[in-house]
Amino acid sequence: MSTDVAHNEIQAFYEFLGRRINGPAITPEECVREFRAYEQELRRAQAELRDSHDEFVAGKAKPIDVDSLMDRVRSRLAERGTGQ
Repeated sequence: MSTDVAHNEIQAFYEFLGRRINGPAITPEECVREFRAYEQELRRAQAELRDSHDEFVAGKAKPIDVDSLMDRVRSRLAERGTGQ
Protein backbone atom coordinates (compact mmCIF):
# COMPACT_ATOMS: atom_id res chain seq x y z
CA MET A 1 0.00 0.00 0.00
CA SER A 2 1.44 3.36 -0.92
CA THR A 3 2.03 6.03 1.67
CA ASP A 4 -0.60 8.27 0.06
CA VAL A 5 -3.26 5.57 0.26
CA ALA A 6 -2.38 4.78 3.87
CA HIS A 7 -2.41 8.48 4.76
CA ASN A 8 -5.74 9.00 2.99
CA GLU A 9 -7.29 6.03 4.77
CA ILE A 10 -5.96 7.18 8.14
CA GLN A 11 -7.27 10.69 7.47
CA ALA A 12 -10.69 9.28 6.51
CA PHE A 13 -10.73 7.15 9.68
CA TYR A 14 -9.74 10.15 11.78
CA GLU A 15 -12.59 12.21 10.28
CA PHE A 16 -14.99 9.29 10.84
CA LEU A 17 -13.93 9.14 14.50
CA GLY A 18 -14.49 12.88 14.83
CA ARG A 19 -18.08 12.50 13.61
CA ARG A 20 -18.57 9.43 15.83
CA ILE A 21 -17.05 10.88 19.02
CA ASN A 22 -20.34 11.96 20.61
CA GLY A 23 -22.06 8.63 19.94
CA PRO A 24 -22.36 5.75 22.37
CA ALA A 25 -19.06 4.35 23.64
CA ILE A 26 -17.76 1.42 21.62
CA THR A 27 -14.55 -0.59 21.51
CA PRO A 28 -11.82 0.22 19.01
CA GLU A 29 -12.62 -3.01 17.15
CA GLU A 30 -16.29 -2.03 16.86
CA CYS A 31 -15.27 1.39 15.60
CA VAL A 32 -13.07 -0.16 12.90
CA ARG A 33 -15.99 -2.43 11.87
CA GLU A 34 -18.32 0.60 11.69
CA PHE A 35 -15.73 2.46 9.61
CA ARG A 36 -15.36 -0.46 7.19
CA ALA A 37 -19.17 -0.66 6.81
CA TYR A 38 -19.25 3.11 6.24
CA GLU A 39 -16.56 2.78 3.56
CA GLN A 40 -18.53 0.05 1.77
CA GLU A 41 -21.71 2.13 1.82
CA LEU A 42 -19.77 5.15 0.59
CA ARG A 43 -18.27 3.16 -2.31
CA ARG A 44 -21.73 1.84 -3.24
CA ALA A 45 -23.21 5.35 -3.21
CA GLN A 46 -20.30 6.71 -5.25
CA ALA A 47 -20.79 3.95 -7.85
CA GLU A 48 -24.50 4.79 -8.12
CA LEU A 49 -23.72 8.47 -8.50
CA ARG A 50 -21.04 7.70 -11.08
CA ASP A 51 -23.59 5.76 -13.14
CA SER A 52 -26.05 8.65 -12.89
CA HIS A 53 -23.37 11.14 -13.84
CA ASP A 54 -22.36 9.03 -16.84
CA GLU A 55 -26.01 8.90 -17.97
CA PHE A 56 -26.24 12.68 -17.62
CA VAL A 57 -23.07 13.22 -19.64
CA ALA A 58 -24.38 10.85 -22.33
CA GLY A 59 -27.58 12.91 -22.57
CA LYS A 60 -29.78 10.15 -21.12
CA ALA A 61 -30.93 12.22 -18.14
CA LYS A 62 -33.44 15.03 -17.91
CA PRO A 63 -34.17 17.65 -15.26
CA ILE A 64 -36.33 16.53 -12.36
CA ASP A 65 -39.81 17.98 -12.19
CA VAL A 66 -39.91 18.33 -8.40
CA ASP A 67 -43.59 19.30 -8.26
CA SER A 68 -44.60 16.24 -10.28
CA LEU A 69 -42.37 14.02 -8.14
CA MET A 70 -43.90 15.36 -4.92
CA ASP A 71 -47.41 14.81 -6.33
CA ARG A 72 -46.56 11.17 -7.08
CA VAL A 73 -45.08 10.69 -3.60
CA ARG A 74 -48.14 12.20 -1.94
CA SER A 75 -50.45 10.01 -4.07
CA ARG A 76 -48.56 6.84 -3.14
CA LEU A 77 -48.55 7.76 0.53
CA ALA A 78 -52.28 8.47 0.39
CA GLU A 79 -52.89 5.09 -1.26
CA ARG A 80 -51.03 3.41 1.59
CA GLY A 81 -52.89 5.48 4.14
CA THR A 82 -49.68 7.03 5.42
CA GLY A 83 -50.05 10.49 3.89
CA GLN A 84 -50.63 13.63 5.86
